Amino acid sequence: MRNIDLRTFEYFHDPSHGWIKVKMDVLITLFGGSWRSSFTPFSYEKGDNVYLEEDLDAATFIKRLKEKQISYKFRDRVASKQLSRIRTYTPLRPRLQFK
Repeated sequence: MRNIDLRTFEYFHDPSHGWIKVKMDVLITLFGGSWRSSFTPFSYEKGDNVYLEEDLDAATFIKRLKEKQISYKFRDRVASKQLSRIRTYTPLRPRLQFK
């Protein structure tokens, strides 16, 4: 596995939910080309970033970091009392399968 320099991840949350922002290439490195199959449509994507929902998907990501013995920490990003704009991003979709 190649060296992952990014070990600080931003944790965004609003009054009712939260997401960990992860670069897509980090997910590809950790989970392989079919990384999307490891996550749910409750996460979001925008550009080269994926926003992993704080329940199941974040736990899956953290488990993989621990398996790979990658140190990590989170930087807290709080949305005021309004819902986060992350909710308007594209829901994460599983990889399309072609026959």
